[in-house]
Amino acid sequence: MTKNAKVLKAGLGYTIGNYMLKGISFISIPIYTRLLSTSDYGRFNNFLTYEGIFFVFVGFAIHSSYKSARYKYKLVSENAVPGKDYYSYASATILFVLICTLAWLILFNIFEIQLSRLLGLDRFSINLLVVYSASMALITCFNTDVGIDYEYRKFLLVSGFNAIGTVIISVLLLITAFSGKRYMGMIIGASVPSILAAIYIIFYFFKRARPNNLWDFLKWGIVYSLPIVPHGLSQVVLNQFDRIMITKMVSVAATGVYSFAYNIYSILAVTFNSLDNVWSPWFYEQMRAKKFHEIKKISSIYILLMFIFSSGVILISPEIVFILGEKNYWVAKYTAIPVVAGGFFAFMYTVPAAVEYYHAKTVWIAIGTTAAAIINILLNYIFIPKIGYIAAAYATLVTYILYFCFHFFIAKKIQGLNLFSTKVILSCSVGILVISLITRMLINIMWIRWSIALLITVCSILYEENKYGYIVSKIIELLNRRENK
Repeated sequence: MTKNAKVLKAGLGYTIGNYMLKGISFISIPIYTRLLSTSDYGRFNNFLTYEGIFFVFVGFAIHSSYKSARYKYKLVSENAVPGKDYYSYASATILFVLICTLAWLILFNIFEIQLSRLLGLDRFSINLLVVYSASMALITCFNTDVGIDYEYRKFLLVSGFNAIGTVIISVLLLITAFSGKRYMGMIIGASVPSILAAIYIIFYFFKRARPNNLWDFLKWGIVYSLPIVPHGLSQVVLNQFDRIMITKMVSVAATGVYSFAYNIYSILAVTFNSLDNVWSPWFYEQMRAKKFHEIKKISSIYILLMFIFSSGVILISPEIVFILGEKNYWVAKYTAIPVVAGGFFAFMYTVPAAVEYYHAKTVWIAIGTTAAAIINILLNYIFIPKIGYIAAAYATLVTYILYFCFHFFIAKKIQGLNLFSTKVILSCSVGILVISLITRMLINIMWIRWSIALLITVCSILYEENKYGYIVSKIIELLNRRENK
């Protein structure tokens, strides 16, 4: 199998597999919204927000160093010294996460009373929060590691166990032991499969290589990853902190409705997170080979495809809300539009940010995300009391637009040239805003919105084939390969 074929197969594997996993979650959403009140759903999502924060502190974003470490330390099979190779480095980082977890558990129990007042959680929930956060950090390390060599099957195995286990355990707890405290049933249901998966991951890394050379490895890895910590925290602010603000400034029920709208955005997130597992390693390879023309060509197709998909999700989002949610959640159709539009610009940021990661200029990642987080908090603080919780969705959209612009210009400065098509980026950015406006204006006229979605898909494919001719050529190539077998 050629390298390009392997990349394409991995991209399809990640995307299709993730959609199957997301399909499991989507099947469960109508069940959750009928078993959980908007208040319970809001409390559960606040717990997930806290997990997003402590995930960064427990793992110190050490997974972000893996791609660069893979090429810095190499493998034993590539003549690396045993004990100083990439696998040993990865195991050392897993041990580091475990040490951090123990330290945080001790610290949290010392200050348990203060944390209970601040977070509104009891001692059991606080300890579960730390262990769950550590589990998610370990799972992220595993996913990053297997993604480097396009091993999507291993990724899907762990992710599938986590997704299916979460649904089964959560539903069982909601209808049995926690029928009177259902948000707690959701918290435990989400935590247990992740913890079990994390135990498997620890054995996986340690079996592959012992965590040797700990000090030297971590000295480099922590210096590389540390600037990503404020970036990770700021990402939580951008993605989830608005839910805490809505709880404090509006109500926990409003947080439940707002959080439900993010289920629509997750359709988009699954796609670009899946493709990023392939895009990032491929981008690194092209950068090392200095194939800048190829980067510009493929990134344009990548952006165009995500624009088509994002536009389609926005245009049909009202119907998705009606299908997934119980009647109390239907008002989320207004929030879903800016949330998904913001998600498109969140994807767009990952394209130029790859330049910063490649050149190990992670301090710019931290600066950009921290600035964006501050802007987001200020916008929420000003407009949520005036407009209501929907203001948080529009604040996130504005913030992500600024966020992308910052990284686009920084990437150009670092590289010394623009690796990406300004024309494609500008056209798709304006297009997604226009689509959002049209959807809001025609929110109760389904047939027009669906017709526009179909028209955009057809026109975009025709444009791509006329400009690049990539999609059809790849399909023909795959069909010919199958015939020749």
